[in-house]
Amino acid sequence: MTLSFSGIAHNQSPNSQNQIHSDEMAQRYGFKGGLVPGVTLSAYLTQPGVLRWGTEFLNRGFAEIKVVRPVYDTRPFDVAVTLLDEKTYSAKLIDETGSVRAESRVGLRVQSSELELPKPLGLQQLPDVFDPPLATPETFRELKAKGCFATRYLWHAGHAMASYFLDPASMPSVLRVDTDVSSAEGYANTSFILGCANWIFAANALMNPWVHLQTTHHNFAAITPETEVLAEMVVLDLFERRGHQFADIRVGLFDASSLQPLAEIEQRAIYQLRS
Repeated sequence: MTLSFSGIAHNQSPNSQNQIHSDEMAQRYGFKGGLVPGVTLSAYLTQPGVLRWGTEFLNRGFAEIKVVRPVYDTRPFDVAVTLLDEKTYSAKLIDETGSVRAESRVGLRVQSSELELPKPLGLQQLPDVFDPPLATPETFRELKAKGCFATRYLWHAGHAMASYFLDPASMPSVLRVDTDVSSAEGYANTSFILGCANWIFAANALMNPWVHLQTTHHNFAAITPETEVLAEMVVLDLFERRGHQFADIRVGLFDASSLQPLAEIEQRAIYQLRS
């Protein structure tokens, strides 16, 4: 099976609350246009894992992903895959100029190194009406000390992250939600799974714009259609570098009904760009 592939980048979030995905805001910060979300790039880098291992990847796969340069909507890219062993590969997302834009290590956990399953923390649910505080170092220090609100997200066929390509036919059938495709199984893809970490991050503090940089995530159960996902977040670390304010967070995802662990994500992001 050939795992390397080519594609056209698709900005799933041009109207996102995080306006770094819009042309106007991104250009204000020196970019050529709206940035394709980091979670979308992550879906491209994990697609070879879904093709190779199918639902096994959705049940016990992992990925370490770093976005190193922006990717823009409608631009062609290649995902170059190198098999490291039977259960692991590395991959680079490369643009039409040959520049590496993102890189990853992806694989399956082996039985001897299974992670301890995350446990729900019982965090307070985000109120229906809530104005999050402005994202400042003081706000994030308080979130780190006192805790964050939990959130919920429904995975369904009409979700904005249901296709990480403009043409869903470019996705593996196990991830496709098209009701007219007999092989479509509709499991949640990486852009939704990592998107849950983005959304809870932004729900707890008002950030605009902010930039997703890197993640390490582990899948524990494939997310089936119409699953309500409970997300819980803790702030791990805060630091400043070159005028940017960074946060490291950990997010646990659980089936909201059964509390079965679905995934765990560690994410680094710039929550406040230098002006």
